[in-house]
Amino acid sequence: MKLSILWLAIDLSLCGTILGPSALSSQAPGFNGGKLQINSSPHEGANIFINSKPTNQHTNFAFVMSPGTYWVAVTGGPDNLNCGGEGGKAQITSGSTVVLICTAKGWQ
Repeated sequence: MKLSILWLAIDLSLCGTILGPSALSSQAPGFNGGKLQINSSPHEGANIFINSKPTNQHTNFAFVMSPGTYWVAVTGGPDNLNCGGEGGKAQITSGSTVVLICTAKGWQ
């Protein structure tokens, strides 16, 4: 019994060592990024692309991002959305939260 508890403690310790700093980099001291929230209306579930690359995430979803300029596109989903272009430009700064909402009429 004591041996199995010891192995469990070692396993948990290794997980924290392997996953800790890299998995929580957005919460590490000195991180200066912001949040990018991508929503769709009236329904969730559309595909999100950032800088023309698929994110494998669907609306509504929040990303923690490094400072910079990002181009967002939202396509598909229950409403067959198609948002991109200038309205999908997001400027992330330290501590900022940028919210983009895609609707059937484009970016809101």
